[in-house]
Amino acid sequence: MEAQTETPQGECGAVHPSVFYLLATLLLTSCSTAMLCAALMTEHWEHVTWEKSALTTLANASNTALQWLLDEKVVHIEDVNNKKSKGTFLVPMNGGIWTMCLSLEEEEVSILSRIGFPTEPLCTHYLADNDNEERRADWQHRMQNLSISCALVCLIVLGSAALVGAFGVCKHQISAVLVTGVLYLLAGLFAMFTLMIIHFKRVQRVSNRDSPLVDDTADGVVGPHGPAYALLSAREFTTSWSLELGWGGVVLATTTSLFWILLSKIMRYNPLFSMLL
Repeated sequence: MEAQTETPQGECGAVHPSVFYLLATLLLTSCSTAMLCAALMTEHWEHVTWEKSALTTLANASNTALQWLLDEKVVHIEDVNNKKSKGTFLVPMNGGIWTMCLSLEEEEVSILSRIGFPTEPLCTHYLADNDNEERRADWQHRMQNLSISCALVCLIVLGSAALVGAFGVCKHQISAVLVTGVLYLLAGLFAMFTLMIIHFKRVQRVSNRDSPLVDDTADGVVGPHGPAYALLSAREFTTSWSLELGWGGVVLATTTSLFWILLSKIMRYNPLFSMLL
């Protein structure tokens, strides 16, 4: 009698291994979705800085006076031959897919405003239609638009995958679970396209560093661009943590896709799993 009472208790307390697989799939899905969304929405894909030695050399060659401010974080330039050309600053910036912002604190901006720092928006929005902004080169327009388009598609696919996946698990729909796996594979693919576009955009800038005509954007320049035009080759573009987070999200999204596809197979060939849900 004692042995008969212990056996049902052991069976009731057992957890089917498929449940752990489902929990692992949901956890991996949450992590990959969060990483991709964070990577696409943050503004630390690239940093724009100025190399001091190269900047000094170019300034001497172009007869331009430099004034270092905020512990050599910001440079105020003035054309020696044109005293009226004031208020041009070389500043560090950080950018994402959508915007390019100044890497300065509000207090630092307030200090600079006392010596003529222009009261312009702290961020440049690539999606904004601003006719007053300096036009970028055609290749930069195309690359930026492609990266924005791929990022938007990735976010839309992620949102769709979350809805379809929730429906498939709650309603025990095998086809919806399989579609969720395909959607996460597409999300990782479009995220990879975005990362590759940003990478080739960076390679193009670095390879043409000595030719400012190829990259004549105003990234890192606040104020009149004329005095800074001869100094543009002293800019340094470096990648930052958002890009690395994006690559991690691509790997997790691909793994998540495989987990969802395998989950659909388990639901199809293991009826007990559907009963547990």
